[in-house]
Amino acid sequence: MASGCLARIVYSDVKHNFLPHYAAAVGVLAVSPLVFGLTELSGRLAAQPLEIIPLLTGIILFTPILAPEQNECILETVRAKKMSRHIVTGLRILCSAVLLAVLTGALGGYMRYNECSVTLKMCLGAFAGAFAIGALGFSAAAVTDNPVIGYMVSLMYFMMNLFMHRELGKFCLMSMTYGIKGCKPVAAATGAFLIAAAMIYRRIAKNER
Repeated sequence: MASGCLARIVYSDVKHNFLPHYAAAVGVLAVSPLVFGLTELSGRLAAQPLEIIPLLTGIILFTPILAPEQNECILETVRAKKMSRHIVTGLRILCSAVLLAVLTGALGGYMRYNECSVTLKMCLGAFAGAFAIGALGFSAAAVTDNPVIGYMVSLMYFMMNLFMHRELGKFCLMSMTYGIKGCKPVAAATGAFLIAAAMIYRRIAKNER
């Protein structure tokens, strides 16, 4: 019974609030072969699109998770329900993470099919970086109550990874491209911390239940 209720919540939420974002993430993946040459790449050449594309999809999928409640009508409806907003937010995060994993895996599979030197470890690393930057956008939006700021912060960090990767050190999300070791575990842990901290902040500072 409970699982059926959660499934209905997820279905309704995706249908009414997040379908455009999910479609945009799929669209980024679909056009990537037109932007990058994804055939017979090896080493860092294969790592570059495998890291860049998931970073963008991570921003698209995670940053607007709290956006529906910007609408006062939706916010009042959510407040009237018995189910905790944190459960709803957690389900949204889970859906975004699953779709991000699927899209990253699909990209890696496509590249491997086209004889690129892509491994499962590289796909997991790409997912970790995308999860981290998505969590950054989510947390910025959660703290400011403004998804636009979340997009700005995450996109700024994306640009820093392109042009200031050495200065970022262990916090570089494109470490496979630039040959920086030990970054992916840090990215995964940072992403989890940012999401948890944002949820705790919302619970304490904004009295969300």
